[in-house]
Amino acid sequence: MDNAGQWNEEVLQLTMVKTMNQWVEKSTRYRGEGEEEPLLLDLVFTKKPESPASIQYLSPMGRSNHVTLEVEIQEEDG
Repeated sequence: MDNAGQWNEEVLQLTMVKTMNQWVEKSTRYRGEGEEEPLLLDLVFTKKPESPASIQYLSPMGRSNHVTLEVEIQEEDG
């Protein structure tokens, strides 16, 4: 297994063991004008079963080819 495959497996195992949820559902990386398929690379993990109050997919900053994610998370009382 290559390093990327090993890293992917470790992230998957960590999320399953820690019962974490991944909430980003749309592509977050766009490269070139139709040259490549958009990819979902940016992730938001939480341990809460409820989704974040909102996730906004905003324009990239500067010359980045990744969208900017703005995530609103509710704090627990107590």
